[in-house]
Amino acid sequence: MDLRQRLAQLDHSGCLGTTLPRRAPQSLEALLGGQEVEGERGRFLLCRRQFPRDHYHGMVRLDQAMAMPDRWLSRLGRDLERMDLQRVVFLDTETTGLSGGTGTYAFLVGLSWIESDRICLEQLFMREHAEESAMLAYLADRLAGCGGLVTFNGKTFDVPLLATRFLMKRQRVDLGALPHLDLLHPSRRIWSQALPDCRLETLEDRILGAPRSADIPGREIPEAYFRYLHTGDGRELARVAEHNQCDLLALIGLVSRLARSLQAPLDPRQPEEDLGLGRMLACLGETEAGGRLLARALEAPLPTVSRLRALLHLADLRRRAGDRQGAALLLEQVLREDPAHAVAAEEMAKHLEHRVGDLPRALTLVAGVLDRPDLTPARRAALEHRRQRLLRRLEGGTKVHLDTGRRP
Repeated sequence: MDLRQRLAQLDHSGCLGTTLPRRAPQSLEALLGGQEVEGERGRFLLCRRQFPRDHYHGMVRLDQAMAMPDRWLSRLGRDLERMDLQRVVFLDTETTGLSGGTGTYAFLVGLSWIESDRICLEQLFMREHAEESAMLAYLADRLAGCGGLVTFNGKTFDVPLLATRFLMKRQRVDLGALPHLDLLHPSRRIWSQALPDCRLETLEDRILGAPRSADIPGREIPEAYFRYLHTGDGRELARVAEHNQCDLLALIGLVSRLARSLQAPLDPRQPEEDLGLGRMLACLGETEAGGRLLARALEAPLPTVSRLRALLHLADLRRRAGDRQGAALLLEQVLREDPAHAVAAEEMAKHLEHRVGDLPRALTLVAGVLDRPDLTPARRAALEHRRQRLLRRLEGGTKVHLDTGRRP
């Protein structure tokens, strides 16, 4: 008997102690307490949860947005004017892949909505591929007649994925006809200056005050589902269900937090949040409120990058309001802190050329930033075009027309 056979014999007898006891698998149904739903297209697992309407997720009361007039939604998009918050459905999926495509399935679809006295949450599980048609049919019925969808990155991922799955199963459901609030985009506009990133978990922690503990990372979820298909052990998918539930509660919390910011923009908040919200309101044409928020942000200590952005946004507001001298003073502040700031240099060069007539300094500013390696091709081309024009005017002695009221 050779060594390999001897070691195998010892291992089989347990003398080497390498054989570990295996835990018995636990069913998903027993762990989650769901019920099997069966219809014309087959069956799937449905899990229901309920929370009081005044439930808090972190520091935010979840139904806060429902008590506010819906007109704040129109600030986020014209199509949202027809969204009915009282009938909206919050949606989040867990999938077999993170890149989408026809080979990616949504094995868990989480839904939530707010009723008169409670928050309802449903999780639709596809325990095997044969259950997809039944799960999608139930989803279509649930979304029929709803007041709109609220997702996080759903316009790019969740909704196109579900639309593909409906198409593959020959179910005619037009998700694109529903008003859709994708919270990723307003979150980036308001809070990107205040946070290291705008992932949902970061917003949940830093904006809602609800950090997660022992949460399964999103990148591990597809593999957890494949292991469930292989073993039938539902313990990992129970963690996925908890992850999905937190996502849904975070969506509701973010809507309430967003509504509060847009309904009362001048309430006290972090300076970086003032910067993001002020810039957003200014872009929406609410220049007075936007300007006040930007000015308030500048009163507090800000990181250099954030401070320069606030100065530039405020300068743009002043220019649009006709206060060109006030805008120029703000641009000068930027250039004192960063003499090679491309945006400030270009804007100041325009002011010097067309309002002051100081062509030499305008040329110096433009030439001084053209060597920056981080310029985009479009900005480099615009700066070079301005440099060439300034050179021609200086060499030809072209008369400078001041205060024409036109902006090139």
